[in-house]
Amino acid sequence: MPGTTDTTHRRRSRLQQLRRRVDNAMFTRARYSQPMMPVMCLLGGLFMPLYWFLWTYVLPQPYSNLGLHLAGCAALLPLAWQRWWPRSFKPWLPLYWYAVITFVLPFFFGYLWLRNGGTIVWMGAHLFSIFITMMLFDLASFALICSLGTALAALAFQLGPHGAWPWHALLQYAPLLALTLILGPLASLSQKFADEAKVKALIGASNNIAHELRTPLGSVQMAGRAIGRYLPNLLESHRVAERAGLPVAALRNPHLQALQRGISVIEHEVNHAHTVIDMLLMAARPMGTLQLEPLQARACVAQALARYPYASQAERERVQLSAEPTDFVLMGSETLLTHVLFNLLRNALFHTGRAGKGEIHVSLDSDAGGHCIRVRDTGPGIPPDVLPRIFNRFYSYSESRDGTGLGIGLAFSQSAVERMGGRISCRSRWGEYTEFFVAFPPCVPTGQGLPA
Repeated sequence: MPGTTDTTHRRRSRLQQLRRRVDNAMFTRARYSQPMMPVMCLLGGLFMPLYWFLWTYVLPQPYSNLGLHLAGCAALLPLAWQRWWPRSFKPWLPLYWYAVITFVLPFFFGYLWLRNGGTIVWMGAHLFSIFITMMLFDLASFALICSLGTALAALAFQLGPHGAWPWHALLQYAPLLALTLILGPLASLSQKFADEAKVKALIGASNNIAHELRTPLGSVQMAGRAIGRYLPNLLESHRVAERAGLPVAALRNPHLQALQRGISVIEHEVNHAHTVIDMLLMAARPMGTLQLEPLQARACVAQALARYPYASQAERERVQLSAEPTDFVLMGSETLLTHVLFNLLRNALFHTGRAGKGEIHVSLDSDAGGHCIRVRDTGPGIPPDVLPRIFNRFYSYSESRDGTGLGIGLAFSQSAVERMGGRISCRSRWGEYTEFFVAFPPCVPTGQGLPA
């Protein structure tokens, strides 16, 4: 039944969106912790057996469990070497990180606090675990990890061999724990403020770059045009003077050709710089409200490929537009679509150039299900663990770990395409190809809304 099918499809779509949001949130938190993860987990893994010795023989506690300490050590140590994990294991790093922290912080300290009857030593240790969890995660993740770990600790205590519940210690601990849970999450908001500050800093830097570069670029462009305008007259005067036998310096044909090339280079480089500044500003600023209009897709793509500031003729020759006459009309913004294509071309050119192999093929597809612009390159491809993150803002990847950019180009492209009612996706096979699909709904029949 159509109604039931639509409802099922919407539910499935919402579930997929929720799964992606959870997955991205876990990845983001794990990524922020990743630089310090090896040191933290190495020290944590070493302290686990050390503290068992301390609480068993130096400052003996009512209850101690060597197996639990060794399990914590075994869970933490793989994270100390996560940089050398096999590529196929890396997509599981965020989930493993969450699971390990749940085990070694709220569960471990909560369970031992209960088994030790809520002593002062374990009360302080449990409070320490709460603070560390707060510092590592955002509010939602902290609530999830802390609730799950505490519930599992209580369940293990109830189901295992145990004495009476330490109600008196719980009552004494509750006010301090409540104060920690109320004030502590404020610290986790610092990351949100840091992200907002990063966006503001990016916009400010973009504006400053544009302001500082536009004026000298304009002057260089005017000078280049003036040279190009008056140079022919100057050269003609030089030839007349030579023919008249006047004492003028000799100008050979290679010199004249070098002058002509110099003017073209000035014009090309200035246009290239202006385009790069436009792309930076477009990606950094909020899109705001845009007036969408019917666009002829093939003309937009051809114009973008012609306008793109290629660094060399060899780069230009690597990009090919399909000869098939497929065309369609989409509702969008020519400026946005052009810069989306610029970003896709820039990435493809960068990676094919760096790999020293590959071509870029741009094509259009259209059928009853929708319209699509496809940008495919046969460069080095994208690693499987990187592919799900490429549209995340401020995420960039480089095999050589020297960074490839600010991580805003594809995030901007996704926002821009969605703003036009479309969807951008990517598939890739590492070592073989990368393919971006910019899809638009068939909301406007071909030819409608445009002059014949």
